[in-house]
Amino acid sequence: MAKNVLSRRSFLGLAAGAVSGAVLAGCATPTPEVIRETIIETVVVETGGEEKIVEVEVEVTSVPDPSQEQIELLWWCGWPGPYMQAIAKSFEDQRPNIRLELGLFYIEGGQLLAAIAGGNAPDLVEDIPYLETIARDVILPIDDLVAGSDRISFDDGDIAKASFEAFFWQGQHYGVPSCDIAGREGMGFNLDVIDAAGLDVDNLPTTWEEVFDWHQQITTYDSAGNLDVLGMDPMAERTDACSFGDPWMWPHMWGFEYISDDLVYDIDRPETVEFLNVIKMFSDDVGVEKLDGMSTAYAGVSRGAFGVGRVAMRITYPSGPGDIWNVNPSDTYKFTYVPVPESRKGTTIQTAQGHAGLITKDTKYAEESFDLAVFLTEKEASDILYGYIGWLGPRKSWRDAADLSKYPEYVQENILYFIDSLDEADETWISRDPIEGITQTAWQDAYQAVQYGDLTPEEAAKKMQDDLTKELNQFLEERG
Repeated sequence: MAKNVLSRRSFLGLAAGAVSGAVLAGCATPTPEVIRETIIETVVVETGGEEKIVEVEVEVTSVPDPSQEQIELLWWCGWPGPYMQAIAKSFEDQRPNIRLELGLFYIEGGQLLAAIAGGNAPDLVEDIPYLETIARDVILPIDDLVAGSDRISFDDGDIAKASFEAFFWQGQHYGVPSCDIAGREGMGFNLDVIDAAGLDVDNLPTTWEEVFDWHQQITTYDSAGNLDVLGMDPMAERTDACSFGDPWMWPHMWGFEYISDDLVYDIDRPETVEFLNVIKMFSDDVGVEKLDGMSTAYAGVSRGAFGVGRVAMRITYPSGPGDIWNVNPSDTYKFTYVPVPESRKGTTIQTAQGHAGLITKDTKYAEESFDLAVFLTEKEASDILYGYIGWLGPRKSWRDAADLSKYPEYVQENILYFIDSLDEADETWISRDPIEGITQTAWQDAYQAVQYGDLTPEEAAKKMQDDLTKELNQFLEERG
């Protein structure tokens, strides 16, 4: 109890105020914003030069600080792993007035657009077709929020400019880069498998022609004709993706943009035919059914057959080095730049995107949602994601201080490749495709049709061009 020294006049005024408050309270219903409570105050009353200690009941009226309003944010975090729950707890512990409701599921199809149409939009969302969603004008630009922040900046260099630009559309920024931000791909080599095949681990192939030659020398079969060890499946993991944070890498390896800044597709061209022929070359050599069979046989293993040493080469993600070491610590792996065609030998490339937090336009809590998005870039969240799943945080300051010592030195070097290559590659590519989710489906249909002989590479390239042009025109018409 507080001790207040009051004059008799002050005490009488306090008491009268308490009575008046009680009368008013009985005559009117208080608004929800006003809080009235009765407390016991210990006071010292001065009367005739003497002090007397008394306790009085005092009704206190207060209006809550709006900044302490209890807020519930709906966060569709995109991955159902325990790491997202750990991040949510860390965020809530530091902000007791905010509670996070997590959408722990992989976001598919039109779930987000349906939620927005139904008035149930999340406040913050991740792991979606980013540009396709942004281009639909349902996401809040973050330029003003970043300009008013002392925690994040477009220009201070702590987060690579390319990571922000990956979520840039028609003059504004829309995403706060957060989860799994680094160069999007690396060519992984199992050095033990390569050495066992009698190949030189100190002179790894850098072109697709060289990779195919190694693939043939490495691939072996058992007595029944089943794959025993595979050199490479060119369409395993990263190479079939071109949405949800992953640009379409095949055109970039061949050195061209498949969609222009003024939104015109340029897919039906000789380079597309060339890389579809490369994919077909591997499939024809082994048999597409055998490639699919090996993938299916190791579907429950992290990084599949590559992770357990049954495949020598694979293009994979930034989390690959740590993830594979956890699965297969007995083998030694090397990650470096992806191969390019012979015509571009010596050119190193990397693509930028990864994942970001997007704030929906329907949110009532833009600043709080932005606070959560920025929190995902900072040390607590980055430590959690790296510790659980090996994802790399977006800040250079975090990367410079990250403790990689739990891994052997060669694994640390592989992790650093993904970090450093985004700045050091000869070319850094960013997608500008506003219907990337549709492109993803069109790409998978195209290369599979070529693998199974349903279309020639020339026919597949033209079909992608025609189908996507039609889809894009329809998309733009719907947007007005």
